[in-house]
Order: sequence, then structure tokens, then C-alpha cells
Amino acid sequence: MAAQQNQQKKRILIAHGWMHSAMRYRQLKKDLEQQCPCHIELYEFPGFGDTPAKYKKNILGHYEDDMRQYLAEHAFDGIIAHSMGANIALKAALGSTSLLLLSPVYHGLPYLKPFLVLYPVTAAGIRLLQCPLSGCRYLIQLFSLPTVNRFAAMDRQLITDVRKADPQTAARALFELIFDSKRIPANAYCAQATLLLGQKDRVITKKSMAILKNDLGGCPATVFWGIGHTAVLENYQGLLEEAAEWVRHLPAHSQPKNP
Repeated sequence: MAAQQNQQKKRILIAHGWMHSAMRYRQLKKDLEQQCPCHIELYEFPGFGDTPAKYKKNILGHYEDDMRQYLAEHAFDGIIAHSMGANIALKAALGSTSLLLLSPVYHGLPYLKPFLVLYPVTAAGIRLLQCPLSGCRYLIQLFSLPTVNRFAAMDRQLITDVRKADPQTAARALFELIFDSKRIPANAYCAQATLLLGQKDRVITKKSMAILKNDLGGCPATVFWGIGHTAVLENYQGLLEEAAEWVRHLPAHSQPKNP
């Protein structure tokens, strides 16, 4: 009976964004599993969190291949993915799984191109932020302001994630995201994609979201008023409510391939 009930649960994968980790979404996993009949796995990209770095170049391509293989080996009804994670999920899933995309990076990051003059020292800058001195906590908060609009929204996990990230991987991944021009085939998604966006997002552009919506053949979108790029930090309750509603309406058809 317990096995049968487990098989009836919707299977969800959560993928984090740039400079975050799987641990960033552990509370969302816990709350969603309490509110909805679902089983959630947290996905972590190499070079972030507790997952060792593996790649030195073509990082987005390797991430896409890794996730595509993971999805082929495990069955999921839906994927919740933020920023860089959403970029990878869009390409790796290719219509086979429903997606809840949180401020997805798509078709490059034109707002960040002026910062490319700092690319040669980006990895060194990240190493500086990882210094255990107490003053570096304030530097990390300043570094995070483009993605999290208020100091008050920044928590200890954000500090931990920045300090655990591999500097070379993080710098290269950001460079590739800024210039990423790869698009999904138009109307490739037979499963539903849904967007959750921040009204004051300073990372992604309205133009890139218009391109994504067109490539998806149209999709529903919710805008969180007054927040930036990182809903899990800036409007957790709103994110939880939207994600729970999305999970409840998600068709359940997967069965775990590796129980």
C-alpha cells in the first residue's frame, strides 16, 4: 500500500540558479511535499554547492547534456527551475516535462554585457568574496544586489552558496549565460510551461521574455510585484503559493525508473 501511494505522488525536480545551490530550495521542497501529493528531488550543478566542479569550458552545454541524461534515467512530471537552471531545463527537457520557470535566463543577458570588462578578474573577485572575514559578508550582499533588490532579503544560505561556489566555474558560466544565443525550436513544447517573473528584475529583459513566450508558442505568466530576480528570497510565500497551485494541476503520469 505504501509503495502504491508513493507511485501516485507527482515527481518534481527543482534546479537552482547561478551562484545558488540545491540547499537553497530545501524549504520549498519541504513545504510543497507537505501541501501536495508530490515527491521532490533537488538538482545541483557541478561547481556549485556541495557538487565538485567538472568542467572548464562549454559549461552550459555540459550542464544541458548532464540534465538530459538525468531526465532520461529518472521520470518527472514537472521541473521547477530558476534563472540559469531554467535555461538548462528548457533545453534539456525539450517538451517532455511540464516546466515552472522562475525568472529564466534566455537568449543572453544584455543588461550584464557592460560588466564583461571585469570578466578577467571575475574569478579572483569571487575568491575575495569567499574570504571568511566578517567584512566579506557585506561585500557578498553588494555583489548580490543585481539579483536580490533588498539587503533584508539576503540570508545566511546566500552567503554559504557564494562561498561554496567554484570561482572558475561560476565566472565561466556567467560569461556563457551573457552571450548564450541558443533557442529552443519554436513551438517545441507539447507540455505546459509557466513563467514566474519579478516586476523589478534587473537581470533579464522584457524582450528576452517576449522571445521565450514566442518560442514556447505562448504560455501563462505571473509577475510578482516589487521584487527582482530571485523570488525564493524576495517573495517566498508568493512563490510557495504559485508553485503549490502549479503542482496540484500538474498531470501525474511518471513512474520512478530507479526506485
